[in-house]
Amino acid sequence: MIKVNGYEITEKEFDMACAEKSYSERKKLNKDDINMVAEMLIEASLMLEVADNEKVEVKDSDAEEMLQNVRKNFKSEDEFLDALQKSGDNLEDMTKRIERNLKLRNFVNARFFADTKVSDEDVEKYYEQYPEHFKKGKEVKASHILFNEADKDKALEVHDLILKGEDFAAHAEKHSICPSGKNGGDLGFFEKGKMVPEFEKAAFDTPVGELADIIKTQFGYHIIKITDMKPEGNHELADIKEQLRQGMVNSVVNHKIRDFVSTLKEKADIQIDKSMLESKFPE
Repeated sequence: MIKVNGYEITEKEFDMACAEKSYSERKKLNKDDINMVAEMLIEASLMLEVADNEKVEVKDSDAEEMLQNVRKNFKSEDEFLDALQKSGDNLEDMTKRIERNLKLRNFVNARFFADTKVSDEDVEKYYEQYPEHFKKGKEVKASHILFNEADKDKALEVHDLILKGEDFAAHAEKHSICPSGKNGGDLGFFEKGKMVPEFEKAAFDTPVGELADIIKTQFGYHIIKITDMKPEGNHELADIKEQLRQGMVNSVVNHKIRDFVSTLKEKADIQIDKSMLESKFPE
């Protein structure tokens, strides 16, 4: 379907890459997305050619660990192999893709990430120069007790007991089917957009220290208590410093990769079966 300096990116390999992108982004791919997959595969092939020339290695243990992580998504080996077959894949091809992905990762880490550093001074300068990038909305801290849909009556009973003064955390530990029950139902702080709509509305409409009315979501029935609130403002540098530094490193590396791949493309023999590519576009 696509040839890059003699290496053939097969239609099957292309379809697998499209399926992975569609799954990761939870959407049906459009024409631009499909063209992007083609470019991604071409660029990966060019860098892998360099990686091969530079004898970049992949540990068998790393490849096996990644394969095992995929297997963990299935109840049994038979279910895993059956899913592969239904998707038109097989264990041998999947293993080869894993090895190529790991080789590409190792190459990028060694060639671009290893010598890319961002100083504390640069992080602080960026933070001060672009304060609008670090705004945060109002946050609430909530605890909840989650009941199955069949246990609405029990939820109403517990809600009434807490209103009468019984301990919220104790009831959360005893009744909640959410893992947070082990911590008294504590969910920590969160902004809008982090919870399902029904839960979010109840949480942000309830004053600190009070219980919300029982609500139903896709997970079941919730008793919600608001324990704290933070007004909108800016994230403190200390709280996001390392996240910001990594984002700046990633940005620098992306620029390096774009320049590197652009140079490789100028010298590469790239052949694309345009009719085959266009047949992948949605109607």
